[in-house]
Amino acid sequence: MWAKEGGMTLLEVLLAMTVLALGVFAAAALQVRGMQAAESALRDGQALQLAQGMFERVRASGTLEAGEESAWRSRVTQVLGTSAQGLIRRHAGMLELQVSWPAQAEGRPPLQLQGRVLP
Repeated sequence: MWAKEGGMTLLEVLLAMTVLALGVFAAAALQVRGMQAAESALRDGQALQLAQGMFERVRASGTLEAGEESAWRSRVTQVLGTSAQGLIRRHAGMLELQVSWPAQAEGRPPLQLQGRVLP
């Protein structure tokens, strides 16, 4: 007489471990992607704050002083990295600020703000 034994076979254990490993790898990939998205959102927020701060300084003083532009550009590179660029253009009472950094996603345009701030 053969006694029926309970338990799992080696094949079942290997299959369960494979499914578990795939789940762990998928969770790790999602975690990495979430961290990348958070870092990107942080950079976007920092760039927006830098540009908005420059707009507010120009609105408060009524003019863009010579030293302010270079100080703002150095602040952009300090906050966003040495290869980040800040560009200020003035035309017809309008001030246009553009901030770009190489960590931006491929094909994504740089942050660009435009507003009427000069008298």
